[in-house]
Amino acid sequence: MKLRILHRTEYRYALPVRNNTNELRVTPLTNLRQKLGLHLVRVLPAVRMRRYPDLYRNSVHLFEIEEAHKELVIDVSSIVETLATPVSAIPTDVPLAAVRSEEVIESFQPYLLSDGPIRITPEIWRAAVDVEKDRGDLFSVIIGLMDFIHGTCKYVPGATHIGTHTEEFFAKPQGVCQDYAHLLLALCRSIGIPARYVCGYVYDAKRGDVIGSHASHAWAEIWIPGYGWLGVDPTNKKVIHEAYVASAVGRDYRDATPVSGSYWGGGDREMRVTVHVEAK
Repeated sequence: MKLRILHRTEYRYALPVRNNTNELRVTPLTNLRQKLGLHLVRVLPAVRMRRYPDLYRNSVHLFEIEEAHKELVIDVSSIVETLATPVSAIPTDVPLAAVRSEEVIESFQPYLLSDGPIRITPEIWRAAVDVEKDRGDLFSVIIGLMDFIHGTCKYVPGATHIGTHTEEFFAKPQGVCQDYAHLLLALCRSIGIPARYVCGYVYDAKRGDVIGSHASHAWAEIWIPGYGWLGVDPTNKKVIHEAYVASAVGRDYRDATPVSGSYWGGGDREMRVTVHVEAK
């Protein structure tokens, strides 16, 4: 599937600001399931950008606007070709013991930690164990955890904020895709399954059938030995397929934020994000 993605981020400042420094992680990844074609990033006020890969191999655009300004517009246009995830190729006979070997624990330590927004509490661990005990292989446990989140959580925009952690969300399970993804990471990690955060986009062919298609979306990837990273979307209860495009990965939202930065100045700030994904 060939997808065109338009992603605009607009900031309006009540008072002039300066030394506005930002990092952008808005470049779709190139990997086994997606290939990046045309990709343009434009910033107004016009500025020179530096590009580099971060620790997780995300492509980062860095820029700083030194002069005073009252608005900032970031326009990103991408064309990506994606491949379907052949569900029949996903191994269903990998035991949980395979991810608990010393080699996996050492290699995937960053994706096993309880840190930042990923807080593993006894209650979260107990919920994961309850799902695990009735399943014999890793894939069925992953699907069981995804189903558990989708069945117990309610999608409510505005119920949480960017700093909400999993302990809060688990106690009051109302939030958005970021919260769903973080909780799946916490559940997986609590029983020793490496899991990482993914930020990207999803195409909704039916215009209203997929939650998160009108903004940047979030899901999780789980490591399966002998297979690799398997993407699952607990918000929509789906294994990732050709309608999904990943733009950044990391331990949690902090590593994969589309736009992050700081500036000098006071007064209020208004942000507006518009995302449009279409099939070509």
